Amino acid sequence: VGPTHDDITIKSVAEALDLDMEMHCEMAELLLKKMGSSDAGEDDSDIDAGDRRKSLNRQMSEAQRKMSTLPTTSVLQYLAEEEDSEEWPVLQCQNLFILPGVPQFFENNINRLATHLPGASSTLEQSAQVGGSQEDEDVGLSVDQPTQTENQSAPPPRSDTYRIVLSLEENSIVSALNASVTAHPHVSFGSYPIVDDPVYKTIITLEGRFYNGGYTKSSQRLLGKLTSNAEQNAQMQSLFFSKEEMDKNVALALEDLKSKLPEEGIVRIDSCDDLLLSK
Repeated sequence: VGPTHDDITIKSVAEALDLDMEMHCEMAELLLKKMGSSDAGEDDSDIDAGDRRKSLNRQMSEAQRKMSTLPTTSVLQYLAEEEDSEEWPVLQCQNLFILPGVPQFFENNINRLATHLPGASSTLEQSAQVGGSQEDEDVGLSVDQPTQTENQSAPPPRSDTYRIVLSLEENSIVSALNASVTAHPHVSFGSYPIVDDPVYKTIITLEGRFYNGGYTKSSQRLLGKLTSNAEQNAQMQSLFFSKEEMDKNVALALEDLKSKLPEEGIVRIDSCDDLLLSK
């Protein structure tokens, strides 16, 4: 639900519900209020929706633009008795509530929703059909079901992994991180904000991809199709990186990202991808 490339929940919800994504003006204004603006701004109260979006777009950072782009029909739910609260609203899209993944924020939102839902059930959009056709059920059961071969195939090798611990807030590194993600498609980047720590603010992880088009379920299936035929095996193996190639890819990505980040913001770099930090 955040600003980086790997925050894909909202986009996935839009695709699942067959909705377009667009700038949500109320969310944009809330982000500018809470996080600040890159521009002096102007009074948008009397302009039409198109001009209002253009004005907001000029004031927002790259991170704010991503977070304000929501599925059409999205609603910001300010829960009961929270009108004067500093709490963020909960995002509702049709009959779904979309919550942040940071454990502290997730737990807090669950508790808030628990008191809100019993009294709000009559106002929720009842767009989800109860049950479904037998055809739908059959399709659902058949999607991406692993075969016996897939279950028995050896797991792909892992590259070296790295963890960059930063004293920088996640939303301040979005441009640098996105540039490295684009420049290194054969490396998987993760970005994780840290809450309530006076020094550590963000963790970035890097790991080389096994499949040369990015590791997916398809790459696992291809690996399972290797036969005893030497020529076929050679062709199949060309679709995958060796351990040495993955290590080289991730090392290059690490150096590139380091060069894009402020040196004083890097607390340390570890040879692991563990998200638990020891002091």
